[in-house]
Amino acid sequence: MGLAVMTELPLVIVDVQRGGPSTGLPTKTEQSDLYQALWGRNGECPLIVIAASTPSNYFDYAFMAGKLTLEHMTPVLLLTDGFLANGSESWKIPSMNDYPEINSPIVREVPEGGYKPYVRNDDKLARNWAFPGMKGMEHRIGGLEKDFVTGAASHDPINHQKMTDVRAAKVRRVADFIPEQTVEGAQEGDLLVVGWGDTYGHLKSAVETLEGEGKKVSLCHFNYINPLPKNVGEIFGRFKKIIVCELNMGQFANYLRMNYPEFEYLQYNKVQGLPFTVAELKDKFIEILEK
Repeated sequence: MGLAVMTELPLVIVDVQRGGPSTGLPTKTEQSDLYQALWGRNGECPLIVIAASTPSNYFDYAFMAGKLTLEHMTPVLLLTDGFLANGSESWKIPSMNDYPEINSPIVREVPEGGYKPYVRNDDKLARNWAFPGMKGMEHRIGGLEKDFVTGAASHDPINHQKMTDVRAAKVRRVADFIPEQTVEGAQEGDLLVVGWGDTYGHLKSAVETLEGEGKKVSLCHFNYINPLPKNVGEIFGRFKKIIVCELNMGQFANYLRMNYPEFEYLQYNKVQGLPFTVAELKDKFIEILEK
């Protein structure tokens, strides 16, 4: 992963999470690899993180992982887990004509002045990409820090700072190319339920049940983790309370605290190798609403 970040080449990594640590709970579901996905590398090493939430939309987010890595020239880590991996649902095979084009920054002709592998485009900050063997665009690449333009190995302190800054900015800029976050249910209210990944079905069922009972509860479920969608703060500000539900000890809740510290986050966590049940979620949400 670090080598792909440094060389700025496309790579999709799929992490099917299960109970840990070590050998842990094979075949049992968990969401405990989020910290590893976000930060589990040496050095300042940001990459894109997205998560599927149903067996069928796993195809869609696998496609998006490929599109993002090929267009932004940085690795993408796609999170799923044991619950989704062992799940199934009816799925209509889609037409690829319904999916957006993938436009990689591939260099087709030798630029004036010669090929410089770390020249970037303005909108995505992605570097140009020449395949091995393309005549006139021979270049060296590897794990050592790169000169900002030529790609030659560089130990210059200022250049390292500059490259570190631009690699982080490149991932942040992905927020301009992903959908805005949505809320299911009322767009403001007493309680916003927040989740990510495979907890979607159970959270949605619990929220819809309480909505049917007249409670002002809504669901905000995340598939794009790093970067987060641009309108998250605006959504959070419309609700009196926020509860983050996840199958770990609070990794996404802490990540939200880092990015949006102005809000207070309640937590509901479960680490039993089992998914949430609708009944336990409903009881927890009622408890919060009645306080």
